Amino acid sequence: MLIRAFGEAGQQIKILTFSDGKSLVEKVEKEKQIFDVIFLDVAMPVVNGFQVAQRLRELNTAFILVFTTYIENQSREGYHYGAFRYIFKNNLEAEIREAVSGIMKKLNYSVIDQEEVTFKCRNLGVLENVTLKKSDIIFLKAEKTRRIIMQTIYSEYELLTKPLSEYAEQFNPSIFVPIMRNYLLNFNHVENIEADFFVLTGGRKVPLGVKREVRKASMEKYLKFLEERI
Repeated sequence: MLIRAFGEAGQQIKILTFSDGKSLVEKVEKEKQIFDVIFLDVAMPVVNGFQVAQRLRELNTAFILVFTTYIENQSREGYHYGAFRYIFKNNLEAEIREAVSGIMKKLNYSVIDQEEVTFKCRNLGVLENVTLKKSDIIFLKAEKTRRIIMQTIYSEYELLTKPLSEYAEQFNPSIFVPIMRNYLLNFNHVENIEADFFVLTGGRKVPLGVKREVRKASMEKYLKFLEERI
């Protein structure tokens, strides 16, 4: 079904199959196997799909994760592991087609994210231009000292002081989303949600918010982000 669905979308694929989660983890952990997409069953012996997903996210955060299950009320839990979507087995073929369509859209988004952006940054009191890929930026943060900090997967930069809303104009608003007024967060770098925190690439954490309504709003923004990529 996967080969047929991707073929209809004009994409040839190579598939590796595993009979249990442990062997999949070992493939990634020991052989450094990289996957673009992982379809993962929730119900498995010894270690379930959520446990496998947690370990896989620790090893590599870049893959698209799709859970398969018979139980519909599990879907919210999967978002803690960065699940792209669920496929329900009682409607398997139709949902695989829909999932593949969403996956192809997400892969196209990743191409757009390779665009570069240039900022003026302060380095030891001297202004200099820094050019980097948008996809490498994890977040921008407005600190209480009025400094604007840009965290990337490589380093941290201090930008010129101006409203985050002005910086936001240079990004895709469906990907770089304002959180708690002082963060502009790249949702593509959210690995999972732990308690009341977004867990980001490299293990960094950003709170969903201090107040309950703010945390709820942050979660709704993230769920909307996921839904738009289905």
